[in-house]
Amino acid sequence: MTTKEFEFFLKADLSEYSGKYVAIVGDKVAASGDNAKEVLEEAKKKFPDLIPTLAKIPTADTFAVN
Repeated sequence: MTTKEFEFFLKADLSEYSGKYVAIVGDKVAASGDNAKEVLEEAKKKFPDLIPTLAKIPTADTFAVN
């Protein structure tokens, strides 16, 4: 079972956050930046009753190997 946040992460164009951390709440980016702890804290302040999902958006030169 996947979460709404994970589905958003898979489908959204997050290229503007390349190389940054993002905190996702529901179907929106609640906070972003270079420091994971600060991004998570900012998202928790905005949405105190929800649990943000934290992700690092890969840069264009990052690739996955199957």
